[in-house]
Amino acid sequence: MNGGRAHGWQTSAMWAIRLLTACLSGAFLLGACLPGENAPSSGVEGQVMIGPMCPVIQEGEACPDQPYAVKLEIENRAGRVIARSSSDEKGRFRIPLGPGEYRLIPVPSNPGGPPSAAPIPFQVKEGKWTNLTVLMDSGIR
Repeated sequence: MNGGRAHGWQTSAMWAIRLLTACLSGAFLLGACLPGENAPSSGVEGQVMIGPMCPVIQEGEACPDQPYAVKLEIENRAGRVIARSSSDEKGRFRIPLGPGEYRLIPVPSNPGGPPSAAPIPFQVKEGKWTNLTVLMDSGIR
């Protein structure tokens, strides 16, 4: 009878340890996803716009550039791609980066054709977010 109690106690202790381990693991993972000490403190952010959007711009008629979703690559000074991201449907993007000098390269869905944009060199400083506006040429004339 004594052996049965010891076995039951050991089983209960094992379940308690497993439950505690699962709870602590979940708390750790949840903490890693929340903003806090590990949140990126620097990088590049901004908006991608495309234009012109009208084949003929007439005086007095507005033809504003439009937000544009596009794939983006970040190159370091050595020309190696170190990050990939995309702008959203409103053209916005935010890419965490450490301090340094970089180039942002818009990667159009139609390489060699419109829309297109030149690479944009930029610098990220410690604890700062560099703001860029990327202008894509629609090819409309």
